[in-house]
Amino acid sequence: MGYDTRRSRVYIEGMLDKLCNHALDTIAAAPACTLSTSGPAGLQASVVACQVQDGHIFVLIPRTTDHLFNLEHQTEVVLTTERWQLRGRAKTNTPKAPHYSAIEPRQPVVVVKVIPVRMHIEAAGGSNGHRETIDFQVLDS
Repeated sequence: MGYDTRRSRVYIEGMLDKLCNHALDTIAAAPACTLSTSGPAGLQASVVACQVQDGHIFVLIPRTTDHLFNLEHQTEVVLTTERWQLRGRAKTNTPKAPHYSAIEPRQPVVVVKVIPVRMHIEAAGGSNGHRETIDFQVLDS
């Protein structure tokens, strides 16, 4: 009996889609996260608004922070909450920025798209040390 690679591939793609959707749902459940950047302005960490829209992750960064200066030189970012950590690359040129009607920023902000690379999700209880790791295939450059 032969191994049906076509069927296996569909199954694998379905599993990857399921993991990706799980990761995006987890991120969407948090209205804010800690953004960490590194660069000429040093290590920076700030709580920022985050949103998932159309399968993309966006964060709102105040125009007056050193994060933007860091991102001009180093696009790697880390987003964290108590439940998850996401490593990714930031894109500051986001022509299709989401509509943030529910969020009223008190100061001018820049909408930054985060392209996920790897995500760690802690178990619900957090005490048993179980952690899910999801590696994303980076298709968006």
